[in-house]
Amino acid sequence: MIHFFCKNPINSEAFPRDPQRGPAASERPLARLRGCKWLSWCFLGLILSMQFNHDAQARPLKEVKDSGTLRIGIEPGFLPFEMKLPTGEWVGFDIDMMEAFAAKLGVKTQFIDTKWDGIIPALMANKFDLIVSGMTITEERKKAVVFSDPYYDAGLLALIQRSKADKLKTFADLDHPGHKVTVKQGTTGDIFAQKTLKKAKIIKLESEADAATSVQLGKADAFIYDKPFLKLYSSLNPERTMVLDDLLSKEQFGVAARPKDADLIAAFNVFLAEWRSSGGYDAAIKKNFETMPWQAKIKKLW
Repeated sequence: MIHFFCKNPINSEAFPRDPQRGPAASERPLARLRGCKWLSWCFLGLILSMQFNHDAQARPLKEVKDSGTLRIGIEPGFLPFEMKLPTGEWVGFDIDMMEAFAAKLGVKTQFIDTKWDGIIPALMANKFDLIVSGMTITEERKKAVVFSDPYYDAGLLALIQRSKADKLKTFADLDHPGHKVTVKQGTTGDIFAQKTLKKAKIIKLESEADAATSVQLGKADAFIYDKPFLKLYSSLNPERTMVLDDLLSKEQFGVAARPKDADLIAAFNVFLAEWRSSGGYDAAIKKNFETMPWQAKIKKLW
């Protein structure tokens, strides 16, 4: 998913959901310091340094194993990678992948529902150990996190209303005054639209489901987003929506961790290679992209 720092304002992705958020250590209340002004400032600096180091503290692989739980930051709603059903059940490719990884480590998973806008800051604040939420690997995000080997090749497409197919045949046809193009705020689709669309009106929404539905209902002309989600959505709503053939970008998804937690990423990379060679990866792809046992439940949501 091509969410960035801020997955909200576009400048968020660098630490911007941008792929990123949470209160900075310097924003937390501090007791008022008295006495020698010089000593007070030194003491303040020490407290801030200790606070920052605590927040950025790594939870190394051994600690994860000792705790018995791998904590995963994730934003639901990005099928076929992740969705939290009304029953509380988690489904999707990312879910299956991390369940398999946790089993290899001998621990259980804890999926922590996190808004895209604040997912990277929450990681830095030690709210969870890894981000696994269809996050696109970008150079900007690498300034804040360390990524695993790519686990899925993705890209951007445009969803349009089927009734407008005769007028909107290519992506270029969208860039005209009067056309409305929706994006999920803070995603790579958002960034792409800002860079390439000069005449169309760009509408930023917080949910991919809302953005896709706005196209289905004719409230918007197109929705720029990740290929897997748009392909799935159009397959469930074939009479009203379709996807343009133009692949707007090539992207790869990765697992993200704090730089100090590189051992977790190294362990995941070993697992991923073994999972691919054992056939587990292909089985999860077939389940979540083809047979989709949860499809009937999702139809009720869309």
